[in-house]
Amino acid sequence: MSSANLIGGRLVIGLAAALACGGVLQAKEFGTGNPDLSLRWDNTLRYNLGVRAEERERALANNATYDESDSKFDRGDVVTNRLDLMSEFELAYQQYHGFRVSAAAWYDQAYADGDVETAEGNVFYPGAFPGPSTPSYRGGEYSGFTKRYHRGVSGELLDAFAFTRFNLGDVPVSLRAGRHTVYWGSGLLIAGHAISYSQAPLDGRKAVSNPGTETREIFLPLTQLSAQAQVTDRLSVAAQYFFEWDTTRAPEGGTYLASADIALEGPNQLPVAPGFVRPLIDPLTPGDSGNWGVMGTYSLDFLHSDIGLYYREFDDYNPWGLQVGGNFARYVYADNVRLYGLSWSAGPVLGGGSVGVDLSYRQNTSLISSNFSSVDNQGARGDTWHLVVNGLWLLPRTDFFDTGNVIAEMAYSHVQRVTDRKELFKGEGYSGCPTGQDKEWGCATRNYVGVAFSFAPQWLGVFPGWNISAPMSFDYGVSGNAATGGGSEGKYSYKIGIKGTLDERYDVTLAYIGYGSPRKYADIPSVGKTVVGGAGDIGLSDRNWISLTLSTAF
Repeated sequence: MSSANLIGGRLVIGLAAALACGGVLQAKEFGTGNPDLSLRWDNTLRYNLGVRAEERERALANNATYDESDSKFDRGDVVTNRLDLMSEFELAYQQYHGFRVSAAAWYDQAYADGDVETAEGNVFYPGAFPGPSTPSYRGGEYSGFTKRYHRGVSGELLDAFAFTRFNLGDVPVSLRAGRHTVYWGSGLLIAGHAISYSQAPLDGRKAVSNPGTETREIFLPLTQLSAQAQVTDRLSVAAQYFFEWDTTRAPEGGTYLASADIALEGPNQLPVAPGFVRPLIDPLTPGDSGNWGVMGTYSLDFLHSDIGLYYREFDDYNPWGLQVGGNFARYVYADNVRLYGLSWSAGPVLGGGSVGVDLSYRQNTSLISSNFSSVDNQGARGDTWHLVVNGLWLLPRTDFFDTGNVIAEMAYSHVQRVTDRKELFKGEGYSGCPTGQDKEWGCATRNYVGVAFSFAPQWLGVFPGWNISAPMSFDYGVSGNAATGGGSEGKYSYKIGIKGTLDERYDVTLAYIGYGSPRKYADIPSVGKTVVGGAGDIGLSDRNWISLTLSTAF
C-alpha cells in the first residue's frame, strides 16, 4: 500500500471512530461579550459505505461507452467508503449584518486504486468495431481531477458571502455579496423543467447517489450579488447578477455511478475505434459574467397564495453536448438563453398541504444535438415550454405512522419551434436523428412528461431517544424524451430506506438505491457479442447498490 493510501485509510478509520464515539468534537457558539454580536461554528461529519448489489450486465460491459464504469466494481464490492466533513462559520451583528463561510472536505477509500478498468474485447457500438479496450483516461489511470473529487483527500470552499439588511425609506432591503445560492420558483424534485433551471450549477454526483434529493439541496454556490426588497406587505421584488460561471457536476467516467465513460470533466480522451482516440480538450464555456435575473411575488387572499413573475438571462451550466471534430473532442455549453416564468403557490389546501406551479418559456435554449457546427460551434436551438406542478403534505397521525411528509411532482415540456441548426437537432423527424432510429434510441420528441414522488413516514419515540423514518422516492419518465435533456421515457431511479435519529443529533440510514432505462439489444455476429444502446442513463441500469450512512452534527 502506498503512503498516500495508508494515510487516507487511517483518516477514514480515525474519523469513523470519532463519529461513532460522538462528542469528541463539540459544537460551539462562541460568546463575544456583546449581545448584538453572535459567532457560530457548525460541523457535520458523514460516513457513507456503499456495496454493489447487482451483477454486471454483459451487454453493457461489451459496449465501449459504458465498460469502464461498469467494470470498476463487481457485485459485493465496496463502491464507496467515504468520509465527508462540512464546516459552516457565521458572524452576525444584530442578526442582520455579517458574513458566512462554509467548506467541505472528503476522502473515499474505495478509489484508493486509481487504475481504470475496461472490458476485454468490447465493441464500439453502433460502429461495432471489436478490439482491445481503450480507456477514456491516458495511461489507464484516473486524471488528477477525478482523483481529487472521487478519492481525495481534498476539499473546497462553498459559501463565502457577506450579508446586510437595511431600510430604504420604509422598505426593508436585504443584500448578499459573494459565493452563495438563490432559488426561485415552486419546483421541488425535477430540476430540468423548473423556473430555477440553471439558476446555479447542480451537484449531479449528490443527486445520482441520493435519488429524491430536493433541487435546492444540490445547488452549488457561485459568486454573485443578490438583493430582495419587501416593497409592501404583499409585494416583494428580487434580483441577482453573477460574476462567476461553473459547470454542473456529474460522476466522472470510470467511477461507479457515471452514466458514460467520457462524462464529464475527468476523462481526457475519447476512444473512437480500437487503438484510436481523440483528445478531450478544454470545454467551450461562456464567460464568468452576464447571468442575471429579476423577479417579483405578490400575495393574494385567495387560498393564501402567492403569484410570481420572473425574467432571467443565462449561460447554461449544463453541457449542451459533446462536439467531436477531426482531431479533438470537447464539451460545449450554450450561452444567451432567456427564460420567462410564472409561478403560483398556495397553502394550506387539499387536506392541509401546499401546492405549487411553475410555468416557464425558454427562448434560444439548447436542444439535443447530433454534433456541432465546425463554423461557429453551435448546435440546435429552439423555444420550449416547461410546466411543473407539485404538492407537499405533512402527514397526520394514523394507525400506521405518527407523522411524515409526502411530495408529488409532475413535469411537462413542449418544443414550440426549432430556430437554429435544425439539421443538427437529434429529434424525431429531423436529420440529426439517424435513419432508422427513434425515441427508443435517444432521439428527442416534441413533448415530454415525467413524475417524481417522495414519501417519508415517521415513528416517534420508538426507543428511548430514537425516532425512526422510512424515506422512499421514485422518479419516472412517463412519455417522450425531453428535447432539452431533462428526462427520457422509461428512465427511472428509486430509493427505499430506513433512517434512525438519536437525540436529534445522530443519524443512521440504510437504503437500497436503483436505476433503470429501456435498452435496445443487438447481436454482433462477427465478434460473437451482444451490445446494448438506447435512451436515458442506460449505463446505470445494472448499478443498483446498498448504502449505509452515518452522520452527526457538532
